[in-house]
Amino acid sequence: MSGSVAVPGPSTSFEEAPPATPAMGASGATAPGEQAPVVLDVRNLVTYFYTYDGVVRALEGVSFKLRRGETLGLVGETGCGKSVTMFSITRLVPDPPGRVVSGKVLYRGADLLWGLDQEARFVPARKGNRVKVKRSFRRVKAAQARVGSVRGGGIALIFQEPTQAMNPIFSVSDQVSEVILEHKGVELVDGVLASTPDGPAVKPAIEKLARAVETGDDAQVRAAAKELGGAVNLPTFETQAYYLARQARSSGSATVARDLQRATSRLRITGTQRRFLRSERELMLISRELRAVYVSEMRHGRLERAHRGALGGRRLRARLRGFAYRIPIIRRRASRPLREEAAWKSVRAREGVQIADPVQVSRGYPHELSGGMLQRVMIAMALACEPEILMADEPTTALDVTIQAQILELMKDMRHRIGTGILLVTHDLAVVAEVADRVAVMYAGQIVEIANVRDLYGHPLHPYTQGLLASIPRLDQPSKTLTTIPGSVPNLIYPPSGCRFHPRCPYAMPICKESRPPNTLEGEGHQVACFLYHGPPTTE
Repeated sequence: MSGSVAVPGPSTSFEEAPPATPAMGASGATAPGEQAPVVLDVRNLVTYFYTYDGVVRALEGVSFKLRRGETLGLVGETGCGKSVTMFSITRLVPDPPGRVVSGKVLYRGADLLWGLDQEARFVPARKGNRVKVKRSFRRVKAAQARVGSVRGGGIALIFQEPTQAMNPIFSVSDQVSEVILEHKGVELVDGVLASTPDGPAVKPAIEKLARAVETGDDAQVRAAAKELGGAVNLPTFETQAYYLARQARSSGSATVARDLQRATSRLRITGTQRRFLRSERELMLISRELRAVYVSEMRHGRLERAHRGALGGRRLRARLRGFAYRIPIIRRRASRPLREEAAWKSVRAREGVQIADPVQVSRGYPHELSGGMLQRVMIAMALACEPEILMADEPTTALDVTIQAQILELMKDMRHRIGTGILLVTHDLAVVAEVADRVAVMYAGQIVEIANVRDLYGHPLHPYTQGLLASIPRLDQPSKTLTTIPGSVPNLIYPPSGCRFHPRCPYAMPICKESRPPNTLEGEGHQVACFLYHGPPTTE
């Protein structure tokens, strides 16, 4: 099904600014004199919501680029379109009533919005501002499958509301483990198959850990647990051994040694379990190949039906060979090593977000946790697979100040260690000033200014940016009178003509009411959309 798009977005877009950080190698180390590659390129993104009252023009020509290892802050008032931008990039806008109308989102050269023009027809109503959308649900479903191939692993999200990402009927451990199994399942299976619970170094390592428990020194217990994990050739067993030792600390070294011996004996794999793991590994590899095919389709702009058909045939044959493992009681026993490995991997992920008792939390359900704890679990879920791009929507809103600093430091560490590009959506301009390299300021569905964080805070150009910064109290100017931006965010069903900020702008001119201002370059990497400036237009 094909058709024209109603009310297409504007053709203007922002030129990318030079990165604030140099390029990074595979290990996250910087390469002096080089420019980091672009990992996300958003071009002229237009998203509308089709309501009974009319068409809400939520995003109108949003463009920006995110480089590897860079943190881009996206700021603006409530209702300006920050969260909708994040949801539009990952095709999570609720459809209906919302719909990404046009634009491109390039991830590794693959357009995540490929085929968008064939998914729906737009039929304007005879009266008013209403539009009827006729969707091709077959194409919409196929598009969701393609974008789903990069969500979670390549592009991870942290939602503003934790309950959006948590299912109330599954335990915390199950939900974090599911993400790990989906994107890191092959590595987990390989680790379980390569474990050596009967190795010669296991018994001495257990005795050393038991002696460390007697000393009461937590650092020594952690070091001995790490050594035991190396002895059984399974890194996650370090976490299991540490918490077993800590739990049995009050019972004495004999109890600790007995519990650890039981735990290592559970690592022994039976023949049935080994065959199951190999069967699951084959299915995981096929799923990984299928995700690669989806990315290839979006990159080259054509369907690869033959390749997908061949993978479907391989998957069917693999499932038939492992049919016995589909029987619940057999599957439950055969999958125990893999489930336990994923569960302890998820405990390690929760340790990284400063959860005090990650083992106890993993046994609970979302409704049993506080808002701040849920937020940390969701952050652990997003960071568990070490994504190439992390989109965080108010990631620290529900956390206290101490935990905020720890979470931001964790994100910063991942950025430098593996080169993750971060899109940080927030109202908190102080957080942006602390962690961002560049800042994009949004107003009423449009980006009005992009600049290096120092340039934007030190020399804001757009009147809206100036108003935002002028409303923040400053310690170095305690007697400064705070100002407010008059008015409110406009109704996007009937947005103002020309510059959308002109009804609230103290410098508004007649031309501001007539046409949208062009995007001009006012200094190195500093772009602004305002008629007050006359720099060279950005080209893209």
